[in-house]
Amino acid sequence: MTIQPETSIPESSAQPEVAGRSFIEVQFPVSKLSKESYDERKGAQGQALTGLGKWWGRKPLVLVRAIILGLLLPATGDPAKDRATFLALMTMDDEGLWQRARNTIPLSELYRLSHPSEKSEYFVTDAGRLKWQPGLSAEDRRRVQRRVFLRMSYDRKLEYAKTLEEIDGPSAKSWEKINAHLGTTATSLPDLVQQLGERRFGHRPRVGDAFSGGGSIPFAAARIGCEAYASDLGPVAALLTWGALNIIGGGPDVVQRVETAQAEVYRKMQDQVEVWGIERNEEGWVADAYLYCNEVLEPATGWMVPLAPSWIVAKRAKQVIARLSPDPIHKRLDIEIVEDVSEAELAQAQAEGTWQNGVRCPVDRDGHWLTPSERQTTSPDQLRGRSGLRRWQNDDLVPQVDDVFQERLFCIRWVETIRHPDGKVSIRRHYRAPTARDLEREQKVLRLLRERFADWQALGFIPSRRIEPGKETDRLFRERGWTYWHHLFNPRQLLLAGLLAELSETSNLGTPERAGLLLSTGRVADLNSRLCRWHSGRDQGVQTFYNQALNTIQNYSCRPLQLSQQVICSRQSSLPLQAPTIVKPIDARMVDYESDIWITDPGYADAVNYEEVSEFFLAWYDKRLTALFPSWYADSKRALAVKGKGETFRVALAECYKRLARQMPDNGFQVVMFTHQDPEVWADVALVLWAAGLQVTAAWTIGTETIATGLKEGNYVQGTVI
Repeated sequence: MTIQPETSIPESSAQPEVAGRSFIEVQFPVSKLSKESYDERKGAQGQALTGLGKWWGRKPLVLVRAIILGLLLPATGDPAKDRATFLALMTMDDEGLWQRARNTIPLSELYRLSHPSEKSEYFVTDAGRLKWQPGLSAEDRRRVQRRVFLRMSYDRKLEYAKTLEEIDGPSAKSWEKINAHLGTTATSLPDLVQQLGERRFGHRPRVGDAFSGGGSIPFAAARIGCEAYASDLGPVAALLTWGALNIIGGGPDVVQRVETAQAEVYRKMQDQVEVWGIERNEEGWVADAYLYCNEVLEPATGWMVPLAPSWIVAKRAKQVIARLSPDPIHKRLDIEIVEDVSEAELAQAQAEGTWQNGVRCPVDRDGHWLTPSERQTTSPDQLRGRSGLRRWQNDDLVPQVDDVFQERLFCIRWVETIRHPDGKVSIRRHYRAPTARDLEREQKVLRLLRERFADWQALGFIPSRRIEPGKETDRLFRERGWTYWHHLFNPRQLLLAGLLAELSETSNLGTPERAGLLLSTGRVADLNSRLCRWHSGRDQGVQTFYNQALNTIQNYSCRPLQLSQQVICSRQSSLPLQAPTIVKPIDARMVDYESDIWITDPGYADAVNYEEVSEFFLAWYDKRLTALFPSWYADSKRALAVKGKGETFRVALAECYKRLARQMPDNGFQVVMFTHQDPEVWADVALVLWAAGLQVTAAWTIGTETIATGLKEGNYVQGTVI
């Protein structure tokens, strides 16, 4: 929603001469922007900011750039030229798209889209293979590619196009037309932004976002030359935004320094893990993944049952299953790992799942095997009993012997490095059930962690915070008995993440490097917790936050150090910013910065419990965050969160927007992005804007959300109203 202070809109339909109407108030190419936004969100060419860490609902950079340029461009008496100028600035016209084109269009696609005369002129088939005609120059080939590229649909063009962040902006030829229409002399986007900002506001435009989240809005603003202010109530969001602006936006030298620091810390971790001898077996193989499952005493039969919805372990590289067999002496089920099984055995492993909204014990009291149709389900409530689960204490790192949910390592994936006589090196992966020596290494991991546990908690290297009650966090007490954030991690996960934190803090590093390593800790936590599912179809673990919740599961994956290298040493884009920036954690109701343009994507009532789920990361940042930024706080500020429905939500959000309305000039703008399914929430937003003294002057709906699949199937929103 493009919004101005109500006092700046006169009663008559005429617009004030001092500012005039902006392009976005008159027209906006929603179809093309939806396609560009969708393309960026699906990550076809990668997303610039997501590598820093997890945040929910980052808005596409292309959309933010379009909004800012749409606000700065004037709406003239020639709407066709206005639109052409806007598309040229966004490199979304034919000239711009060709400028963004990659040289990756397959020859078969070029041939298919060529006219019959062109096919005979430029292509030839030789021994069944399609080739260019002999003698064609590189210039001729390029001309054919351009001709074919421009015939493609917009969606198809995007498959072969770079993102806007990968190019410097419009071509020199386009700048001539842009300047002629606007009366400017720009040769780059920052030049144009400066000139248009001075024309409208008297200075370089200042863009602010008081709900910065993952930092897309301030980052996109500073990329094209706007001064950018970013704040968020949550310090986790503020840290991600700081990283976006000061690491990715800091230039190639900063990115290189951060990557070097991460690589050095990882190397030291490798050395220490080798000394400990906890991730290499007697054959010299290195651990590549650990798979755990919960195990419970099934009350009706008295048998210990390992839990998993399916006993398929892997399907992509090789077909691997876990096969259960009764041990009547100990009344438990042995687990054998079998590789290279048949399709029939895969189907059987799928059907033999022991958890389907409850325990499905595969044997009777005497140990006789039951068919799936003969099995009874013991519900979670029956397992927990009337009094519920035991509440874990701070020093609990593994379940106690009488806990309902025990934990069992049932499979390890190993990597064997094979050195051939010709000097070549190959690797082979093996899935194996843990041996007695493997279980000894598990005990060593626990012992090493206990030796460091108190000191690491005191220094903030591993979490020491309690889990506060809440809509999302209550399930952790109820379903597992976990009461501290470190309970969401097993001993191996805590040992490796704590080692990462310890080595990061003992190095003599600058602020960007320390922030980069702190963000590495957050990525490790997200990808290595007791909430990380093992995806048998992809043969890999899935992040904790594959959706917006803290989901307890029955079997999970654990990454050893080798599988964490890319998580710790994440490669970042270098996209230097063109203007100064400010970042701080602060309540939107307390913002004291004046922006010409406020662009905000506020919390969606109760759609995502940001303050609760972000505490998962904040527990890891805690003391290290305030040491890095002494003026910041390390509190999620739950009591101040703008959430809920009805009056509470409306009042809190209206207070935020009243504050922002005061912190802008009379000819400034506010743009609100909102994505929600509930009509009541939309009604609340309308009341909020009215109560804040704002008036909607234009509204556009952009398709920003990728199509939900798999676990995210359902009635998910697909668009954002601007």
